[in-house]
Amino acid sequence: MRRSLLFLLVGSLVVACKSSGPGPDPGSFLTVDVDGVAREYRLFVPAAPPEGTMSLLVAVHGGSGRAENYPQESQFEQLAEDEGLIIAYPLSELLPGNEGEWQLNTGSESRQDLDFIEAMIDDISAQHPVAPERVYATGYSLGSMFTYELACHLSSRFAAIASHAGSMPVSPNSCSPQEGVALMHLHGVQDGIIPYAENWDWKEWDTVGTMRSVPNLVEFWAGHYNCQDSSETAAASSAHVVHASCDQGVRIEHHRLEDVGHEWPERVEGVSTHELIWSFLQGFPSSPE
Repeated sequence: MRRSLLFLLVGSLVVACKSSGPGPDPGSFLTVDVDGVAREYRLFVPAAPPEGTMSLLVAVHGGSGRAENYPQESQFEQLAEDEGLIIAYPLSELLPGNEGEWQLNTGSESRQDLDFIEAMIDDISAQHPVAPERVYATGYSLGSMFTYELACHLSSRFAAIASHAGSMPVSPNSCSPQEGVALMHLHGVQDGIIPYAENWDWKEWDTVGTMRSVPNLVEFWAGHYNCQDSSETAAASSAHVVHASCDQGVRIEHHRLEDVGHEWPERVEGVSTHELIWSFLQGFPSSPE
């Protein structure tokens, strides 16, 4: 079904992606040079870090969300204190040639955001003891869409990704990850901005092109990793789909949220969304048996 949905993704999405409460202190921004462009990110490090290496979670904001707190930011940061976890919040830039604040459907000539993420990880790792095998990402809305660029192009840097309310192109310029990235996708069936059940068009000028429905998105990744087992567990207002026995030790999971729209859900079947996400992510890379 043809739509020009970026009227929503730069209109409605601007409103939908904003978080409640005051935004971050601009003085907390850090800068890294990426091909001559100063890119900014925020960083949370536990006040009492554990001995040894720490996991790193990259939280990618939604459209026009760089001046806002990330959804459930305070809960994520309390979890980080408890778990000894570093959280990085990369900040988008609407650079020339981009259709949106995060570059989607990346090609060889449009890697500026991927280069930024790699430079940010390297910058953080130079200052803090990051475990390279325990780098994760989460994202919301447009940020969720960008996490699939990370899965496609930076599989050597990320062990697992869990995001809400995004999608990826039906025909990406390239998406051939060489290493396994476990994936969990949350999405509301009532989402009026990024449709759940149908493919949709990003823009009339279609560098990004047609985007996948959520079932198609999940099946794409389950097929890519040759998952052999699948199950679905129904709950009161959601369903949990699991594709297991996949190549490279990954797992593909999906939470279908029946009564949720585009907004970030505070809880899924009684579990805080930030805890649900972290419970999935921290299982990768899988421990050897």
